[in-house]
Amino acid sequence: MKTIRRHLPFMTVFVIFLGISFGLLAVATVDTVSTPESKLFMASLALPKISATAALVVDSETKTVLYEQQADDVLPIASVTKLFSSALYWSGVDPFATTTITTSDLKADGRSGRLQVGQTYQNRELLFPALLESSNDASVVMERAAPFDLVATMNDYTKKHGATQTIFTDPSGLSDGNVSTARELATLFIALVDEYPHIIDITRLPQYFNHVNAWLNNSPFIDTPGYAGGKQGFTKAANRTAIVRFREPIGGRERAVVYVLLGSDNLKSDIDILRQFVNSAARFE
Repeated sequence: MKTIRRHLPFMTVFVIFLGISFGLLAVATVDTVSTPESKLFMASLALPKISATAALVVDSETKTVLYEQQADDVLPIASVTKLFSSALYWSGVDPFATTTITTSDLKADGRSGRLQVGQTYQNRELLFPALLESSNDASVVMERAAPFDLVATMNDYTKKHGATQTIFTDPSGLSDGNVSTARELATLFIALVDEYPHIIDITRLPQYFNHVNAWLNNSPFIDTPGYAGGKQGFTKAANRTAIVRFREPIGGRERAVVYVLLGSDNLKSDIDILRQFVNSAARFE
């Protein structure tokens, strides 16, 4: 196996590895509580044009909307689904129990994750190919290994958080029946960060190795300064989709800002445009 050359500084990798391995790492808070005299708002600037069909940008603490475009349109969401399937899977399995890959597990489209028949993984290890390389096979294995109906549990989670337009029909996002709105995805993601920080921690890793495999984070934002986790996806029906979080220096305060894009032609360009807009127009008064 070729050596993967992109590395975090040694101590950073070591600390993150310990947290990921045992589910103990909490996401460091990046929000600064605003006082009653200091409110976040957007200056009256012309809204930027992006390629995405729908988008929402929101400050994760105050829930202040910083940008929106067709944020209530119901659209397919592709592999951002894996954030929720991974979180709900993680909530109900024995992380150290093992699962062996079968032929039927590998029938989904795509070979990302490079799982092979006969390989045995601890349940916790399946999160890495699913979240770092968006392995559809890993999502299928998680659905089979879960001692409960994973998709039904995902849909229960959306109901718990009042996301009435969000529907999951499979754990990978391959199905066009996995739909939501940019507004509901932002709400669900903010809840996910609070309730399942381990999942977000994984999406921040540049890579992960175990005894039989290695997975490299394929996020287009992994090397972007300020990136604080998330997931992107693509299907023909959904085009490119993403839920990502960045630490933004707004008014001299570091904020956790969530960006949701659905139906994008170019995720990187759209996010760059929206980040520039937020940093130009958002301020406290």
